[in-house]
Amino acid sequence: MVATDDTLRIDAVSMDRRHPANRSPTTALMHPDVQSLLAVQHDDLEIYGLESRLAALAPRLAALENERARAAQELDRAGKGVEIEEARLREAQRRVETHRQLLERSQRQYESVTSPREASAALTQLEQTKRMADDSERDAAQVQGRLNEMRHHVADLEAALADVERRQTDARAALDAERGEIEAELSRARDVRSRTAQAVPRAMLSKYDKVRSRRRAETLFPLRGPSCSACDTAIPTQRRAVMAASGTIEMCEGCGALLYAGE
Repeated sequence: MVATDDTLRIDAVSMDRRHPANRSPTTALMHPDVQSLLAVQHDDLEIYGLESRLAALAPRLAALENERARAAQELDRAGKGVEIEEARLREAQRRVETHRQLLERSQRQYESVTSPREASAALTQLEQTKRMADDSERDAAQVQGRLNEMRHHVADLEAALADVERRQTDARAALDAERGEIEAELSRARDVRSRTAQAVPRAMLSKYDKVRSRRRAETLFPLRGPSCSACDTAIPTQRRAVMAASGTIEMCEGCGALLYAGE
């Protein structure tokens, strides 16, 4: 079986315990349970780093989604505008057709009159109808002009959306690949952490996990002389003596970190 880096690290910790001559002076004086818990903390910090890298991908993906959403929304609004203008054009064209029919009818009436008085009235009606027909045709032409411009705008927006999607293809592929790599590393790191934690007494590990889950950062610190090395709060002599003799870990009342006797 080929030894992995994680296996080698765990074996190295085991060798360090079995052979005191291999330990540093400080490590040689440290309780084995504390050494095991420090190895767990090392794994946890690596996991937190990977989780942070994974979380950092979300804003980058969100930026891509927002860019595409803006382009798609603008296209959608423009498309709805075209639909409204098309309805206006249909209505304008119906008015044109109606007024043309009225104009033809007025023309026939004018041509069929026989008396001057009827001719005068028919002519007036014909002129009014002609103005209505002209107005409706002008209105229809204006709507058609606006519609043509709006359709060109929609075509431009469709091209812009296609360009966004084309440009994002490589970026999305890179993000997916990076996410896959981080998730694979994270899975391996969690497996290593699970194996490393087996060497820690259950009560000690539970106490550490409870504090670690709140802090999500370095949790275990050594005593530095009579004080906590994280915040310099003084630790009573009796508590320090118990920690040194039994290898227990205690919470610092100043900062909430867990302390161990390292020397």
